[in-house]
Amino acid sequence: MVYRINTNMGLVEHIHPALAEVDYRKWTVKVTFIFASFLFFAALYLLTGLVSMTTWTYRNLREKEKMFWKLAVVRAMYGIFCTVVGVWAIFVDTELEKDPVFATSPTSYFALTVTVGFFVFECGAILISDIVYRKVSILLNIHHWLSLLGYSTLMVTEAAHCFGTKGLILEMSTPFSAICWTVLKAGKADSLFWHANQFMLVHTFHLRSVVECFMWYLTYQHWERIWSAMPLSIFSFLYIQLILVTFLMTPYWTYKKTQQMITPVDWNFEDSEANKARNGEAKKTA
Repeated sequence: MVYRINTNMGLVEHIHPALAEVDYRKWTVKVTFIFASFLFFAALYLLTGLVSMTTWTYRNLREKEKMFWKLAVVRAMYGIFCTVVGVWAIFVDTELEKDPVFATSPTSYFALTVTVGFFVFECGAILISDIVYRKVSILLNIHHWLSLLGYSTLMVTEAAHCFGTKGLILEMSTPFSAICWTVLKAGKADSLFWHANQFMLVHTFHLRSVVECFMWYLTYQHWERIWSAMPLSIFSFLYIQLILVTFLMTPYWTYKKTQQMITPVDWNFEDSEANKARNGEAKKTA
C-alpha cells in the first residue's frame, strides 16, 4: 500500500500557504480540521438565524421551516465551496488521477476534512429535526448518512481522494436549491429571478448526471488498479453511493425540480398553501 501526497501548487494554498505544509495524515490534525469545520457551519447556522430575524418572511415561518431556512443557507455555502473544489479537481488538478486509489494532496485533505465536518453538523441537524418534528425525508437521510460514513471511511483508509474530491462538484445544485426555497417562501415564485434560478437548478441536475457518467468512466479507465488496491470498505461506500445517485437520487430530484419549475410548490412542506398565514408570505402582519 503506497500513499502518494502531491505537494505541488494547489487550490488550498490560495486560502493560506501554511495549509499546504500541514501533515494531514496525523489524526490530531484531521480531527482538528473536522471539528473546526463543524464549528464553522454551526456558527453560520446561528448567525443566519440572527440575521434572518430582521425579515418578515422568516418571522412568519413555522419553527421547522425556520430550521430549514437556516440549513438552506448553510448548505448553500457548503455547495459553493464544493463547486469550487470540484471544478479544480476535475479541470485543473492532474496529480490525483495518476493513482486514483492512494494519491492525495493538501487540497484534497482540506476539502474532505471540511466535508466530514459539514456532514457531522448536517446529520446531527437532520436527526434532531426528525425527532422533534416527526417527519423523515428518506432519500435525504440516506444521502447524508452514507456521505458521512463514506467520507469518514475515506479519512481512515487514506484512499479514493481522487473520487471523493471530484465528487464534491455534485453539490453544485445546492446553492440554487437554497435560493429556490427561500425565494418561494418569500412569495416571489412568479418573479423572473425565481424562474431563472429554477432553470439553472434543473440544469445543474443535468450536469450532475454528466459528472456521474464521468465518475463511471474514471472507474472504467482505472478498474484494474481500483479492483486490486482499493480497500473494500471505501470501495463499498463509493460504489453504493455512486449507484444510488446515478440511478435513483439524481433522476428523482431532476424530475421533482423540473415539476416545481412548471408548478411552483414547496414540496418540503406540502401543507404550505393551506397555511400561508403561518407559513411565510413576504408581507407585514398586523
